[in-house]
Amino acid sequence: MPLRYLRTTPSSLAPLPSQPVGAARPKCRSALVVATALLIAACSGGGDEISEPASTTSRAPTTASTTSTSTTTSTSPPDGSQSDDQELVDRYVGFWDARLAANEAPPNPDDPALAEFATGPQLDNVMAETRQRLDDGLALRSADPSRTSHDVTVISQTADRAELQDCFVNDGIVYRPDTGEVVDDSVVTRSVSADMVLVDGVWKLERATVVQQWEGIAGCALAG
Repeated sequence: MPLRYLRTTPSSLAPLPSQPVGAARPKCRSALVVATALLIAACSGGGDEISEPASTTSRAPTTASTTSTSTTTSTSPPDGSQSDDQELVDRYVGFWDARLAANEAPPNPDDPALAEFATGPQLDNVMAETRQRLDDGLALRSADPSRTSHDVTVISQTADRAELQDCFVNDGIVYRPDTGEVVDDSVVTRSVSADMVLVDGVWKLERATVVQQWEGIAGCALAG
């Protein structure tokens, strides 16, 4: 039975959403099935989207430059692999923390923390998203107070690959640092399928795909 980890991110670490880099942000319809890579998601919410909640996605407690508290619930598997699953979840959530930090004013597409937590298409996407945000004079910040949270389940794992499922609520804010104008402060809930790969002994996020999306705190966030 897969392990489930519930993470609540404090306002200071609230993760942000993601949408196609440079794309306009249409309001998303409830229970909209996206089935698209987060980094190129068509709808944004929670202030921005991947990759950004760069356009959209989120994060939690373990990160290179932030500290926070979180609530974690899990069940112990008979094979004693709980610690391995916890590491996967921490690394996954760490990506969203790194993404938020890189997109805070002023955005830094060359932030080394991005490559520390992402690889392949996810790294390309978050760097492009961050660069686009910088060019557009935009940045990300957490809502205060924030309701961002992650409910992550480890679906499967082999020696060098793993699949995770995340139900996350994102209320990150996209704004213009120069004027303080808020561009997107919507709240969105997303069901995300994530592929993690082992690179030089470290788990990194290779791809995150939005399976389903709802406006506000809804859908999978209200289940169970």
